Amino acid sequence: MRRVFVSRSFSWNPRRSGIVVARIARQLVAEGSLPFAPQIYFPRFLDEVKERGLALKLCLHLVALSDEVRVYGEPSAGMLLEIAEAERLGIPVVKGELP
Repeated sequence: MRRVFVSRSFSWNPRRSGIVVARIARQLVAEGSLPFAPQIYFPRFLDEVKERGLALKLCLHLVALSDEVRVYGEPSAGMLLEIAEAERLGIPVVKGELP
């Protein structure tokens, strides 16, 4: 099963982002992939505002475990870090289509 990291802006509107990313994750599962979607998982135990650095650090660890990074929307500063890490590790970066 292909592990796909979902790179999408989160902090601009966390509630809306969570809904959109859940749809993306469902689409990836339907394609036979395992989505790594920290925008759904991390808010359960991290405070995005107070623990931004930790959240980004954890995202980069998930990128390293991925077979592909799929980018949705215009890249934010955090997304640019995820993309750079994927490129550094030789992990393909692909533009994703919103469901």
